[in-house]
Amino acid sequence: MRIPALGLLTLIVGLYDAAPTIAQVDTTAPVRIAASDGPDFARRLLRAGEAEAARQVVLALLQATPDASSVHLLHAQTLMALGRTGDARDAGRTAWRTAASGRDRFSAAFTMADILAADEAYTRSQLWLRRALQAAPDDRRRSLAVSAFRRVRQENPLAVELTFGAAPSNNVNSGNSNEAITFAYLPGFLGEIEWLVPPDQRPLSGIELSLQTNIRYRIAQTETSRTALEFGAYGRSYFMSDEARDTAPDVTGESLSYVQVSFGILHQWTPASTGQPFSANLTYSHDWAGGHPLRQDLAATFGAQHHFSPDTRLSVSTTARFTDRLGSSDDVFTASLRGLWSTEFENDDSLGLTAQYAVAASSSTDLSYDALTLGISYDFGEIGAGLDLKSSWTEQWRTYETSVFDPAGRDDKISTVRLDIGLQDVEFYGFEPVMNVTGRRTDSSVPRFDTEGVQLGFDLRSSF
Repeated sequence: MRIPALGLLTLIVGLYDAAPTIAQVDTTAPVRIAASDGPDFARRLLRAGEAEAARQVVLALLQATPDASSVHLLHAQTLMALGRTGDARDAGRTAWRTAASGRDRFSAAFTMADILAADEAYTRSQLWLRRALQAAPDDRRRSLAVSAFRRVRQENPLAVELTFGAAPSNNVNSGNSNEAITFAYLPGFLGEIEWLVPPDQRPLSGIELSLQTNIRYRIAQTETSRTALEFGAYGRSYFMSDEARDTAPDVTGESLSYVQVSFGILHQWTPASTGQPFSANLTYSHDWAGGHPLRQDLAATFGAQHHFSPDTRLSVSTTARFTDRLGSSDDVFTASLRGLWSTEFENDDSLGLTAQYAVAASSSTDLSYDALTLGISYDFGEIGAGLDLKSSWTEQWRTYETSVFDPAGRDDKISTVRLDIGLQDVEFYGFEPVMNVTGRRTDSSVPRFDTEGVQLGFDLRSSF
């Protein structure tokens, strides 16, 4: 279905200082006007619904001023009004190429977005709206671009999210934080001897580079439900520091690399009887580590939300996951229940509380555990100086009934603290950089599994 997704033609024309709209135009009688009055006259004709007459005026103006971006923009608008969207695209691109001011670049990009949206080329329309945002000379036009982008995004069945990250870390290999460890399962005095941790199993520093792509394509939609196919790809590798290469030359970025590809289907619906949203999705993923197949997962998730008020909601989900560990017969089945309560305050700050309980079952004792996770997050929003701040803290307790490293069992406590700092004043095409600091520590009753590390990250996120 072709729809005027943006409805920007009248808006763009109205952004210029034009004379009052004419009530009636005699398009059959010859009209003689000065070239300087031509653009204004063409806009008045467009407002009056006389697109063909406006085009004739514009064609005459193009002969007199072939390099005027505003005239090419008017040409695109008249062609669009006539339904000639292919020719309108060509004229819009010419208007963009010849634009010399921020106002002209904004108007040309905005018009191109409108033309593409009318042809249901929504993704390209969104790209042009980001160009319009970058060129916007004032807050009014910026707000128009953001509002239009959100409307096109809602119409677009295809949603693409790209995330790039660069993160220096003092422990890229999750190395053991102890210089020496004991093995309680060894007999007699051997269980009390401290064994030095090999250099390649100690923390190694470097820079993590990551790239993530999430694609969702809506295949069905009604007033109360929607169904979408999902695809995801994630990969990370590392640049090892000089110190790490000297300490453990066999540990390379390639040997630590990790890749995951996933496919899934998501269904969301809102029953009329409750007015509260539900969701269900099925996802298959395949993982590689160090260039070798690692595992494949099949996960099914059911979720529900309850809105206590427009600003407060509770989300609950349950997941069943089967993990096929490639190259091993020790498969894992995991079941989990997760709850998230969140609220927004009058000052636009937000608070989130998370709780999750998971049970993993496997023929391997070191893959079977119970886990309880509690977390809290607080979004401070803008804190001044063009910065926004978000913080989170989680604690996870894992219990293994027994372990090959300690017959008495194993208990892990995993603590994670994260700060995200957004740089609002460094926006580029609607994306803003985000600096993050993550600290993670594992305290285990089996010293072999003790780890700790700090990671400094850099990401790009959409600001709307």
